[in-house]
Amino acid sequence: MAIRKIDISKMQPVSTKVKGEPEVAFVAIADMIIDERYQRTMERNGLRNIRAIAENFEWAKFSPVMLARREGGQYAIIDGQHRTHAAALCGITEVPAMVSNLTIEQEAAAFSWINGAVTKLSQNQIFKAALAAFEPWAVQCDAAVARAGCRLMPYNASTASKRPGEVYCITTVRRFVNQGHAAQLATVLMGVRASRVADQAPYYNAFGLGALVPAVIETGVTRSAAVTSFLDAHNLEKTAMMVHRVQEMPENRGKTFKGLFADSVKALLRQHMKAQA
Repeated sequence: MAIRKIDISKMQPVSTKVKGEPEVAFVAIADMIIDERYQRTMERNGLRNIRAIAENFEWAKFSPVMLARREGGQYAIIDGQHRTHAAALCGITEVPAMVSNLTIEQEAAAFSWINGAVTKLSQNQIFKAALAAFEPWAVQCDAAVARAGCRLMPYNASTASKRPGEVYCITTVRRFVNQGHAAQLATVLMGVRASRVADQAPYYNAFGLGALVPAVIETGVTRSAAVTSFLDAHNLEKTAMMVHRVQEMPENRGKTFKGLFADSVKALLRQHMKAQA
């Protein structure tokens, strides 16, 4: 188990003068306001986020909202309006908050900084945290990949540093597992591992899985040996180059490479299975 402390011994100190320490307190939701001069409006995605937060509400997942004092005992929400709406949906009347004394201009600047400078989590980082929390989707995805002797990676890597057997395409894997195709995913990975392209990392990721898994699903292939036989007989890199040329034809205008490539691999696998019958 990897546990570490905050260590800044190798970092250059920063001379920023820190001022305006906020007050930390529980604040009544009824006293909070949203200033739409800088706050985002509540649209469909925001409403979905609120519903998802509410349906999975736990205090351990709730970080304090950021507020600024306003006249009349009110507090403007700088960060956390979705979390606060979700808490209200759950019948909660007070939430933890960091309260500061700011001008409206400072509020807007803080909102812009928080929402613009936040480091967005990658799908791999989300998977890592979900697996540690034993969330079902992460456990199922990890098991499907591990069944084939491969590893679903909890971090991303450069193209040059990716190794055979390492699966980085979390979104692709999660989609197949959610659709009930974990067995087909494992079949493809096992087939790749035994084939002539076993040492080529792209076949363990979106390039290979994005086309091979749908092909296996549609043709009803259940044996990894069939996938191995197909890959030994067909060069998918050449197929991809052909698809790029086909994509330029007028009749294929508007069609994506991903879709055309997947369709080509399905057709080739179907022909291969007929020839092997």
